[in-house]
Amino acid sequence: MDRGGAMRRLFSLALLAWLPLISQANPTNFGGQYQACLSTCVTLDKPALRVVALNWSAAEMLLSLGVEPVGVTEIKGYKKWQTNHPQLNASAVEIGRRQEPNLTEIAKLKPDVIIGYDFRHQRLYSMLKRIAPTLLYQQFPRVDQPDFRYFDYAQTVFRHLALLTGKVDQGQAQLNAMHATLAQLKQQLASAGLGGKSVTYGKFIGMGYGLRIFSNPSLAGSVATALGLDYHWRNTLPGKDFVHLQLEQLPHIHDTHLLLAGNQTDSERMTTSPVWPFLPFVKTHQFSSVEPLWSFGGPASITRMAKAFTQSLLDWQEANRG
Repeated sequence: MDRGGAMRRLFSLALLAWLPLISQANPTNFGGQYQACLSTCVTLDKPALRVVALNWSAAEMLLSLGVEPVGVTEIKGYKKWQTNHPQLNASAVEIGRRQEPNLTEIAKLKPDVIIGYDFRHQRLYSMLKRIAPTLLYQQFPRVDQPDFRYFDYAQTVFRHLALLTGKVDQGQAQLNAMHATLAQLKQQLASAGLGGKSVTYGKFIGMGYGLRIFSNPSLAGSVATALGLDYHWRNTLPGKDFVHLQLEQLPHIHDTHLLLAGNQTDSERMTTSPVWPFLPFVKTHQFSSVEPLWSFGGPASITRMAKAFTQSLLDWQEANRG
């Protein structure tokens, strides 16, 4: 038996097994091919010009890179819940619901690549990849991923999209600017004596869910930590990075400052309740408003969130002096 040949075959098999893991950390351009691996893998011969976004976070990241998606799910939802930052191009075609994208409409657009979530679109993957190479990625932690942080993973996704669209330098420049802004804001809060302050972030989302409170592994939790704050809320729903609290559960929010997102939906059921003034964070004046934010985005959303948290705390501090 040729032991040298056997060893070479074993090495080749091991390399093939490791390639997806290497690509996930560092998207690569091998000999004119653009390769990215997240929940699924994509290899392109040239940068993608026509991209379909099956979720609003992918749409945001593409727009941040100067790539106008040809198709986006639930465009009205992007403009309301993502808050239309960056502004969605008027040429983007509506391609159905996020959970049920219209495959016929997607095929008509002749995309070079399709971007989506694994938890929503894995069941459609076999059909999507017949239309175009499809890159799916993770949004929420699995039960076996206690250390998963979307803040870190979003940057990996952003690098992959930059590679696939030929925008690597632009993408890295945006990531560098994001980290520089976080460092500046952290110093600003520390100089104001707010470093280490306990905070929790929540927003009203309607649909009977009450107040959504984001947990420590969430984007909000990671942004707060990067700003030198102490993120308080730990509990989360299985497979998510948030919980929903009804009015009678809001007393659980105590010993922390609540950063409360601007009202994008009907919140009066709670805020006009006779109970509201007696909630711990209201009685102690430990809450302040922030502008409407998107909690599942990329560098653009991270930077907006960091600026909004910082300004909210500084305004609250100024209003409560003396």
